Amino acid sequence: MSFFKSIVVLTSYFTTAFLSLALAQHLGLQYRNFYKLENRSLVGNVTDTKKVKDYFECPFLCLERGPSACLSFNVGKTTNNGYYTCELSNSERYLDPHRMQQRASYDYYGMTTEPSAMCQ
Repeated sequence: MSFFKSIVVLTSYFTTAFLSLALAQHLGLQYRNFYKLENRSLVGNVTDTKKVKDYFECPFLCLERGPSACLSFNVGKTTNNGYYTCELSNSERYLDPHRMQQRASYDYYGMTTEPSAMCQ
């Protein structure tokens, strides 16, 4: 019986993985590296604010919008009624360094750590 449970679990895992990849391709999602700056946020260029159940939903929301619409995001570190705040931005700290602020309850995630990579 244990052998059959293992087969079912593995089959379910691979099906989920392949469906996720297929969905990502269908939506035109791409791979991007994000870096984190704790207790900081980029203010002034927030294009959308979402409440998310899981802290890790925010990067996927950014990826869904594409690289021209979402270059970075701020995530609230504490929950409000079980939800985190996700602020999507069409800018990046290298483009607007004067907009970076200390913000103890948020973490900033930018798209690249190399300013020259923004021009490539």
